[in-house]
This record gives sequence, C-alpha cells and structure tokens, in this order.
Amino acid sequence: MAARRSSTAREWALAIGGGLGLAAALIWLLRGGDDVPPPIASPPPPMASAPPPMASAPPPVAAAAPTDLALTGLRAGPDGGMAIISAGGRQYLLRPGRSLPGGLKLLRVEPARAVLAGPTGEIVLAFADAAPTATAQPPGGDPTPWRLALSPLRADGRLAGWRLDTVAGLPALARAGLQPGDVLLSANGNELISEEKIMELPQELAANGRLQIAYRRGNNRREATVTP
Repeated sequence: MAARRSSTAREWALAIGGGLGLAAALIWLLRGGDDVPPPIASPPPPMASAPPPMASAPPPVAAAAPTDLALTGLRAGPDGGMAIISAGGRQYLLRPGRSLPGGLKLLRVEPARAVLAGPTGEIVLAFADAAPTATAQPPGGDPTPWRLALSPLRADGRLAGWRLDTVAGLPALARAGLQPGDVLLSANGNELISEEKIMELPQELAANGRLQIAYRRGNNRREATVTP
C-alpha cells in the first residue's frame, strides 16, 4: 500500500507540473509573447543519407591478337635465335624480347615454332603443314635465309651495315669466302641501308647472276663476288 501511495504521489506531481507548464505557455500567448519564447523541442536533425555507390571502373579490355599472324622464317641458336613473323601484310624480324606493332612480344624460339606473349597468354606459331605454292615464292628466290642470317648494325643512330651471323642457310656467301662476323656494307654499289635492300638481294642475284658485295672484316674493307 505504501508503494502504491508513493507511485500515486509521483503521478500527481508530474500532472501538476505539466499543468503549470501548459498554463505558463497559455499566459505567454495571451500577453503577446515575451522577448524570449518558451523553449520548444527542436526536431531531431535529419539523418545524412548515404552517398550513392560509385560505379566501379570497367576492367581493362586486352587488345586482341592480329588474326593474320604467320611464321614465315625461323632460326634457332645459342644466341636465342630469331623469327620472321607476318602480321598485317608485312614481315617483321624479331629476336626474343622484341615486339610486333601492337605489343605482341617474342618470348622464345623453339625447334620449328616461335612462342609469343599474347593478351590472354602464350601464342605459338608454327609453319603451315601445306607446302608453299609457286606464287608464294618471291621471284628470284626466298629472302628469308638472308634476313635470318643478318643482323643490323647501327652507328650514331643510323644503319651502318649488316652483320653476318651464319652462312648455314647462304651457301653462296660461303663459296664467296664470307664468314660469320663479316659486316655487309653494299651490294652492286648500293648501300644496304634498309631491310628492304636485304630482302631484294636474292632477286638481284637471280636477275644479274652475280652480286658484288663490299664488306668489312675487322678493320679491313673487302669485296667478294657472289654467284648463285
């Protein structure tokens, strides 16, 4: 009973206090308001909305490898070898570590095939099983052995000659006395200052029946006559 009376007393006290507060507010309104209005409970501050999720950037799309890649020449050796690869209607001589236009890199040269690093993994190029047709053979002979046997030498940013790496695929040069390490400078009086000049040598040899080659061996300049 004592607890009940205590609870009732508190309820009455709260009711009386609330009535007094309401009466004070009514009196303030009837008087036209004082300088300081009665306190009014301010609404809770709006909750900050979460920022919209940022769209993630799409993953980079790897460039597709050319569809016309073909292996047209190959030479393996202790120096890592080299490969001639056709792409986009042109031929490119690559050593391991060098790249085609577009970024495909030659990783290594293996017997009868070349391995490149492609956008999705390794690309293996091998010679076609079918024998080349007569129209595929350039008139005057195949320039591939010449291009594989020679490496460009540069001086002061310009092409200064072509170093003969091997005569295994060029018996005509071996018969003329040329040796690995010789540097070819000109043929029939024309300087060999571009890859196109090298590619034309077998045709010129077939058409003229001879090539007058100027070359350098060590510090000595020499000449040799190359015949088919």
